[in-house]
Amino acid sequence: MATLLVLGFPYPTTAVAAAEEVALWEPDLGAEPDAVAVVSRDDQGAVHITTNHTLGRPGRPFFWEYVLTALILAPAAGDAGDDLDGPFPGLEALGLDATFQQEVREMLAPDTSALFLIATAPVPADALTALGRFGGKLLATSLVAAPRGALTPPMGSLHRPPGLPLPRQE
Repeated sequence: MATLLVLGFPYPTTAVAAAEEVALWEPDLGAEPDAVAVVSRDDQGAVHITTNHTLGRPGRPFFWEYVLTALILAPAAGDAGDDLDGPFPGLEALGLDATFQQEVREMLAPDTSALFLIATAPVPADALTALGRFGGKLLATSLVAAPRGALTPPMGSLHRPPGLPLPRQE
């Protein structure tokens, strides 16, 4: 079973430094390079997301896009008055209960950052201690056994709420 760890930091650049530390611990964490995402909000409240993808390897090509959009971007758009036609399906099916979702959203206030990490093995205490030097708050939740299945919408039902930008293809 996979665990989603979210480490929230009071500064917008700290999660990037923590992600570099995670890269050093990667073999011991049971995590792949694409199992890490960094989200930061600048002083204006703009959200900046960095993810890694392994080309040509099946796995999580849209996992972070879906989860971070549903968790962070869509609720922020809803606060601005946009009609999102209800919540994104699947976050609860992934194991992200409403309390966890709210705590992550509160963690990402302007001028903050967060490191998202999917660990497929227990995280060694040494790695947590190393990440602890950055300070911040740790949230953790177990994901369902097959997260890809929980995120796969039925064919033809892919729905992008109005007002959300299309992802860039580079």
